[in-house]
Amino acid sequence: MKIIDRAALTLLIFGGIHLLLIGLFQFNIVETLLGDPDQWGVRIVYILIGLSALWCFKYYSFTPRGGSRLKDR
Repeated sequence: MKIIDRAALTLLIFGGIHLLLIGLFQFNIVETLLGDPDQWGVRIVYILIGLSALWCFKYYSFTPRGGSRLKDR
């Protein structure tokens, strides 16, 4: 599972940088690298980023050993 968690986190970071570039510079790196948005390569990348975001929803219930870090705040 650790490999899937790291892959999902990596895809989320890539997705965040992708959105940052679109917001700041109107530069879509995925379409630049893989071509037209109607092609399957671009769609697969977007699907993988979305699935990794859904996978990381499990971290909302995560508490480290010893309880929550925000327990005493």
